[in-house]
Amino acid sequence: MKDFKLDSNEKITSGFKIPDTYFDDFSEKVMQRLTKEEPKVISFYAKNKRWLYSAAAVVVLALSVPIVYQMQNNETEMTSKEVESYLVNHTTLSDDDVVNLLDQEDIEKLKKADTPIAKEALEDVLSNNTEIEQYITNEN
Repeated sequence: MKDFKLDSNEKITSGFKIPDTYFDDFSEKVMQRLTKEEPKVISFYAKNKRWLYSAAAVVVLALSVPIVYQMQNNETEMTSKEVESYLVNHTTLSDDDVVNLLDQEDIEKLKKADTPIAKEALEDVLSNNTEIEQYITNEN
């Protein structure tokens, strides 16, 4: 095999020549050829605003439904036993005051609500309730 020396062999020329002052004003020529207007940039969010707003509405709705449901469930009516217990233990209302606060419609409803009580149920209440005598005698 022959020794090949890079410096001793002839160089191959490409045949292209660059003018001497070509790179002196190259950047200015390129800047002149560029358009002065900036291209219109369309962001991802601007293109999909409708989907973004729809997703936000679904999230707000999904979060608000349980809150509204919870608020409606908190508004429960008091049972008659709770009302009676409150009136007996926490107020100074007399029977006359309570009657004066009732409407005529409420009094009619109370009269219609009278139902016969079974003898066994009455005996059971009287035997289990130690304070029943206080209610009967109206003593405090």
